[in-house]
Amino acid sequence: MGRTTLPTTIALSRGRKIDLSQPNYYRDLLTTIAQEILYELSEIEKVDLTLLDQESYLEVIGITQIRLLNELYFCLGQLKGRGLELDVKQAIEDLRDIWNSYIDKTNRPAALKFQVEPEDLKRQ
Repeated sequence: MGRTTLPTTIALSRGRKIDLSQPNYYRDLLTTIAQEILYELSEIEKVDLTLLDQESYLEVIGITQIRLLNELYFCLGQLKGRGLELDVKQAIEDLRDIWNSYIDKTNRPAALKFQVEPEDLKRQ
C-alpha cells in the first residue's frame, strides 16, 4: 500500500491545519472536524435558528451533516494519499459520537445530532 508514515499535519477544506503529531492524532482529527463545523454552525445561529421556517431549519440540519461528512472524507483522502488508510465506517461512527456529544454539551437542539448511520452509506 505504499508508505504508512503519518503526516505531521493535514488541512481541512477551508485551510485550517490539523496537527497529527500527537499519539491521539485520530481523536484530534475527528475533534477538530467537529469543532470546525460547530464554529460554522455558531455563525449560522447568529440569525437565531428558532426564527427559521421549518424548511430552512431542515436545510441547516442537512448542510451541517453534509459538511461533517465532507470534511471527514477530505481528511481521510489526504491520509490515504500519504499511505494511511483508516476504516471509513468506523471514522463516521466515531465522528458521529463526538459530534453528538458536543451537541448535548452545548444544549443545542437534538435535531442537529448526526443522523447518518454508517451502514446507510454505500462505498464509492
